[in-house]
Amino acid sequence: MASAARQLCDCARDGDLAGITALLAAGVYVDARHPDNGRTALMEAAASPAAGLELVRVLIKAGANVNASTFDGRHAAGLEKLENPDLGSESHDVPSLDSSRYDDVDEPAVADDTEDSDELAVEERVLTAAVAGGDVDKITALLEAGADVHYRDAGGYDALVEAMCYCARSPQLLPILRLFISRGANLDSISAYNESALRVASSNGRFDAVAMLLAAGADPAPLGWTPLMHAIALGGIEDVQRALQGSPDLAARDYWSRTPWLLSLHTGDVAKAKLLLAAGASRADRGRCGKPPLMYAVNNCNVEMLKWLLSEGFDPDQTDDFRHTPLMAAAELGATECAGILIDAGADIHLINHAGGTAITNAANLSIVRLLVARGANLDDMSREMRAELVGLPRDGCIRCSEADYAGAKNPRFGAANPEKINVPFWRAMVKSGACAYAARELFNDTEDETGAVWSFQRFGTSLTEIPDGRIIEIAGEHEDSYDPDFCIYNDVIVHHGHGAFDMYGYPEAVFPPTDFHTATLIGRFIYLIGSLGYAGRRKFGDTQVYRLETTSLAMEAVETSGAKPGWIHGHRTDVMEDGSLRISGGRICMLENDAEIMIDNRDSYVLDLAKMIWRRSDCAPPTEK
Repeated sequence: MASAARQLCDCARDGDLAGITALLAAGVYVDARHPDNGRTALMEAAASPAAGLELVRVLIKAGANVNASTFDGRHAAGLEKLENPDLGSESHDVPSLDSSRYDDVDEPAVADDTEDSDELAVEERVLTAAVAGGDVDKITALLEAGADVHYRDAGGYDALVEAMCYCARSPQLLPILRLFISRGANLDSISAYNESALRVASSNGRFDAVAMLLAAGADPAPLGWTPLMHAIALGGIEDVQRALQGSPDLAARDYWSRTPWLLSLHTGDVAKAKLLLAAGASRADRGRCGKPPLMYAVNNCNVEMLKWLLSEGFDPDQTDDFRHTPLMAAAELGATECAGILIDAGADIHLINHAGGTAITNAANLSIVRLLVARGANLDDMSREMRAELVGLPRDGCIRCSEADYAGAKNPRFGAANPEKINVPFWRAMVKSGACAYAARELFNDTEDETGAVWSFQRFGTSLTEIPDGRIIEIAGEHEDSYDPDFCIYNDVIVHHGHGAFDMYGYPEAVFPPTDFHTATLIGRFIYLIGSLGYAGRRKFGDTQVYRLETTSLAMEAVETSGAKPGWIHGHRTDVMEDGSLRISGGRICMLENDAEIMIDNRDSYVLDLAKMIWRRSDCAPPTEK
């Protein structure tokens, strides 16, 4: 049953009108739930930019519930009505009909490995999905078909608040708000988290939306604004000047803990900001959670304001209470120009926030990734989404291969040569999808853990190296932790040729052991691989793993080194020195103490002379020739 439901929802998401029409004609229940996320086909179509208005109307005409919710409890049951399409949907919440006719083993099966798909953490409605998609025409069609603009979910969120949350940066925000207001949406509803449409609009710097809501009759009290703040956010420079004549409290705070000075930064009006500063506003003001002044300019992608603040001497590395920097905020928002300005102003690209992330970790586009890498950031630290974009892979979670392909190559194996090209269909499908091993097990109904780990390309501790000829070489890494049945440390090499083309290579374990959390540094025609965490019980305490990959033949070889080795190190950083030596720093070293493995932080730097393959501490002079 889940197979037909999955097909219907996937067709809706992909905008496949012909596929939708065929499945509905075959009797698939129009409100069938996707087994991974509990969405109906109408939810998928409402949210997806690939699905057009016509597809949405076809589903509505077929009887799709425009007020369906992921919390209505039906998605876990059987979802197709196959033999008696004349029965109403209320009669088929738990059908017991056979859907095996849809399980075509000759066609590729498809799984959607969505993040956190095992739990539906929040309630989602059809209208919620449409709002998230930001398509006014789809929202209009749903409202005309009876979608309830007055709904409130368990968290107290309604259509208007969700529109502000999902569409804060969308040019469609005002048309969507106007549409909901015209339908009588509650202007003053407040969620369980004290969020109202006004408050969210204000927090996101959408003062045009604030003005629209106030003009429609929303209560301004939740904003917590003084007359000066109102003039700053919604008035002109003359309004601010008049408000300042009454000696207002420049230390007053609104709901979001912004002073008039910080609010002026958030509006993006440099003239107002200068006026407030001249009137005695404190340069030391911070907003909620310690948000520094530069962050307000970045959040609005306001280049003029950002440049002015930097010219005024504000520190580009000021952090909030979570150790986020303005550069991290710019990277996460995809504000490329702001990121470049901050980098040029001396922002430290290596600073780490409370969650262990750096600016490149959450970079939202490749332009920012390139900016950061050019200044020394590690390409390995970028997100999975950026990795997929860099190499041209979809990473949509869809595993496109047959059950026979899965059964024939579901487990990891070592290569038989140095290297052996291993382009088996299941592994290739996993690389393209980015799906985890568990998703493959679910797709093919494989619950047998004792058969070993299932091969996965969703990994940690891999390395990514760009080659001058345009190839990108991705090496090894691990899937999951040791407690997981699909835990595996890999020793493979994947060569990306661009635009989604790639080849896969395996190696005998004796040639290249399972490796993870290493560094990969290109020197000439070789990639030097230093360090590894590896499997417990196989670590060589006191030694440092070094291998090198020849980038033309893709042959791997161990490199014997001597001298003052760092030890069994992983998670470190490697830099190329002016003389061509490699310096490693940071990371953790695995040691043996009282017959037990322990991990200690590496507080030293070590240098590997590639000409002699001798290690030394970086504070020691290189050995002299005898």
